[in-house]
Amino acid sequence: MIDDDDDDDEPVFDEIEPDEIDIEAIDAFHLGGDRFAVSVQLSDQYDEVARSYLLELTVGKQVKSKVLLQIEDLILSHASIAADWHVALEVGGVTHHLRNRRQKIGQGPEPFTNKLWHLDPETIFLYGEAGTTCLARDNEWIEIPPATPAFLRTMHGPSRNLIHVGGDDGALLRLSGDAWTPIPLGFNRSISALNVSASGEVFFGCEDGYCARYADEELTDIAGPGTQIFSICEFRGERYWCDDEYGLFIQKGSRLERFKPLGYIYNMHSTSDFLVTAAWRYVFIFDGERWAGVELGYDGDLFVRSVDMTRNFT
Repeated sequence: MIDDDDDDDEPVFDEIEPDEIDIEAIDAFHLGGDRFAVSVQLSDQYDEVARSYLLELTVGKQVKSKVLLQIEDLILSHASIAADWHVALEVGGVTHHLRNRRQKIGQGPEPFTNKLWHLDPETIFLYGEAGTTCLARDNEWIEIPPATPAFLRTMHGPSRNLIHVGGDDGALLRLSGDAWTPIPLGFNRSISALNVSASGEVFFGCEDGYCARYADEELTDIAGPGTQIFSICEFRGERYWCDDEYGLFIQKGSRLERFKPLGYIYNMHSTSDFLVTAAWRYVFIFDGERWAGVELGYDGDLFVRSVDMTRNFT
C-alpha cells in the first residue's frame, strides 16, 4: 500500500533539539517607559522550519516578556507605530497588523519584500525587490510606481519631504510627492544603511564597507571600519553606525570611531529616551550614559534574561 501523506516526512519545529535552533532578534523599538517591542525568529540550521514571535518586554531589575504574536514562519521585519500598534512582515509578503489588541492580515505585492519602515502613523512603508515600495492604507498596501529595477534595502527620512530609499546598484531615490526621484551617485555599490538629517544630508553605508555623506549634489567619503554597515541612527545629537563584526561606532566629522563592542548589530531605532539595537540574540538599550541588555534564548521554550553589561560587552 502506498502512503500518499508526505507530511510525515516534514520536519516539525517542536521535535528539533533546542541546541539545534538558531535564534535572532530582527527589530526592536522603545514603546515608552520601560516597555520595548522586539521581533524574534527561530529556525533550524537549514531554515526548513521556523517560528517567530513579536514580544513586548518590560526591562527593569528583571526582564518580563509578553507574546503579542506567534507565527509558524519567519518574521523578516516589524514596525512598532505606537505602544499598541505593530505591523509584522512574514516571509511571503503576508503582514500582520496588530492594533488595540485586534489583528488584521494584509498581503504585499507579488515582488519579494523584506523590510518595513515608518515615519508616523500615516506613513508606513513596505519595500524590497524590483524597486517595489508600498504605503499602508489600513491593512492594504498601495504600490508607488517603481523608479528603479534595483532591490531596495534601506529607507529613512526625518519628515515626509525628506524620505529616501537606497539599495543595490547604487540606487538612491527621494520621495517627491507621490513619486520617487532617482539621485545619481555614479557607482554601483549596494547601499545597506541610510540616515537623513533634518537639514537634508544623506548618510549611507554599503555592503562593501564604503561610507559616505551626500549633500549639495556632492559625495564625501567617511572613513569607516571597512565592514558592512547595517544601520545608522541619530540619538541625542550624535550619529551612530553599526556593522556585523565590532558593533557600534560613533561618527566624528568624516570618520567613524569605535564606541561599543556589541558584535553583530542588525537594526537600530531611537526615541528621545533610548537608542535600541537588535543584535543577533540580544537587545541592547542605551540611555546616553548607561547600557542595559536582554538575551533571548530557547530551551524548548522561548525565554528572556538580563545581561550584566558591567561584565559583558566591555
